[in-house]
Amino acid sequence: MGAVTSPVPTIVGALKCQQDSYLQTLETEVVSCNEYTPPKAQQTGKSKTKKSTDPTKALQNGESGESKTWLIELADSVLFPEGGGQPTDHGSLTPLSGENNGSIPITSIQRHGLRCIHFSSTPLEPGTPVRQTVEFSRRWDHMQQHTGQHLLSAIMDGMSLETLGWSMGAAGEMNYVELPRRPSDEEIRVIQGKCNEAIRENAAITVETPEGQSSKSLPEDYDREKGVVRFIRIGSLDYNACCGTHLKQTSHIGLILLHHTQSVRGTNCRLFFTAGDRAIKMATESINGLRAIAVSLSSSSAPADVAAGVQRLGEQVSEARKKEKKMLAEIAKFEGDRVKMELEKKERVFSYRATDGLDFVNLVVFEVKDVVRERGVVVLCSGEVKTSGSIVIIGKPELVESMAAKVKEVVGSVKGGGKGEKWQGKVTEWGKGEIEALKRAIETE
Repeated sequence: MGAVTSPVPTIVGALKCQQDSYLQTLETEVVSCNEYTPPKAQQTGKSKTKKSTDPTKALQNGESGESKTWLIELADSVLFPEGGGQPTDHGSLTPLSGENNGSIPITSIQRHGLRCIHFSSTPLEPGTPVRQTVEFSRRWDHMQQHTGQHLLSAIMDGMSLETLGWSMGAAGEMNYVELPRRPSDEEIRVIQGKCNEAIRENAAITVETPEGQSSKSLPEDYDREKGVVRFIRIGSLDYNACCGTHLKQTSHIGLILLHHTQSVRGTNCRLFFTAGDRAIKMATESINGLRAIAVSLSSSSAPADVAAGVQRLGEQVSEARKKEKKMLAEIAKFEGDRVKMELEKKERVFSYRATDGLDFVNLVVFEVKDVVRERGVVVLCSGEVKTSGSIVIIGKPELVESMAAKVKEVVGSVKGGGKGEKWQGKVTEWGKGEIEALKRAIETE
């Protein structure tokens, strides 16, 4: 009997998920399985990037990260590897032979050159037959957003609004396309209308792989000679290179909703949008949210009435804050007068207010700073038990230094510093009895 050879894995560009994006399961075979070794920056924790791109993060489930990860390559894949602006599919692998036939969750599939790699928490022997299953609700959402973006960009291209780039938002969030300028409100209205008109016309969406045709948008590590360059055609509206999974007809997009714009990088602009089920869900949540706000404002649910009600509420809050600030200044003046009277009788004075925090403390400091530097020292603090607080010590330098030492003895979670006539500290959490103990320690020093 001759040696059994492993099948040659299908390259990215010709994967089953890219040939039939509506296919939800596939029986295939493990070609290779190797333990994952993260890059050195990830191993040592010294990566300079703020956002981790380590695909194993999704596999660790909040644990210490000591569990191993395996890189599994299959003969073919119904699970799409991240690329072309489209996130990785989620799904599972179920071995069809051997003792271990439990489903293995897969939440990261990546393209390594022309290879489709599945990051798995469980190793599988090469040659093992497996059933792949895609989390189709996630795939469907991604296809609606991605195909929706192609259609949106095609419509805008016809209006001299070139798409410079795009980003798909996480589930439930908005996507955006980046444009060289901000479209007017009228342009946005027209664009949305044309997009949804094209959706209703139900144009066919097809994938083509023309011989010898390339694209400037291919990733640098994609082999242009051995790889497959895919072009997505939307009727007569659009023809663009893309590796992602797409819908088969524009009616499956459902609808496209354009949201707000955001200026970025000079004259560039981001136009936010959602498509399909995601757009419906976001619109429903927005309507329900608007209704809830209307009820709290005792107004109608008409957007104009809610906006007017919110504006009135904002003005009332602003006026209330002005009054609060004025009242706090008056209370601080009274407290400052009290402290100055106490300083005529004794050298050390304690001032405490549970609420209003450092703002109030600084107002009192302003009232007493000129007097206390000549007469003694004042310890001012704020906060309540089991909450954070502030401490400021102001006065004669030698007394400030001794009071700071006393504060550190009494208050366990205080951290601060200073020299000369002022010391300032932050209390992470006041312990039970610490405020009273501090008052006694200062007044009986």
